[in-house]
Amino acid sequence: MAYETANNESAPVDRFHPMTWIGWLLALVMLAVALWLAHHVAWMRGQLDLAEGDASQLRVQLGHAEQIVGVMTSPNAKHIVLTETRQAAHPVGQVSWLESKGALVFVAAGLRPLPAGKAYELWLVPKNGSAPIPAGVFRPDADRGATVVLPPVPADTQAKEFMVTEEPAQGSTTPSLPIVMEGQ
Repeated sequence: MAYETANNESAPVDRFHPMTWIGWLLALVMLAVALWLAHHVAWMRGQLDLAEGDASQLRVQLGHAEQIVGVMTSPNAKHIVLTETRQAAHPVGQVSWLESKGALVFVAAGLRPLPAGKAYELWLVPKNGSAPIPAGVFRPDADRGATVVLPPVPADTQAKEFMVTEEPAQGSTTPSLPIVMEGQ
């Protein structure tokens, strides 16, 4: 029976065996690496989302710039120079008008400064004799220049002339006299 007892006894388990600790240590290292990778992937996704947002904004800006270039370079666009009518020193403005699209770009230089509460307003005078259409309110910058780019003007409006008047800062529904610049 001593033989049976000897066979049924198991060897004592060494709880502090180095292989046990190495396994746990490796598991902890793998967990730390997995957490770091998860954090890094989340950060990269955030960066990608930011880049996609920037790219989307650039596409919108590019589309706007293409519209401006289209108005300025179209063989169908009319380019009208506006000059001041009431002063010896003449500010100058140019309208590039693409009638079929209702697209307009106005560039002015040499404008006189305006008092507080006042602004210049660009008008499109239709050929059909209807009321002038407001095409943008603007104030000159420090270099006495100004631009009006792609204001909301109805497409296929045939322009008889363009003019600039001095109006209240918020603009007006009808042009005031005198006309500061005009051209056809």
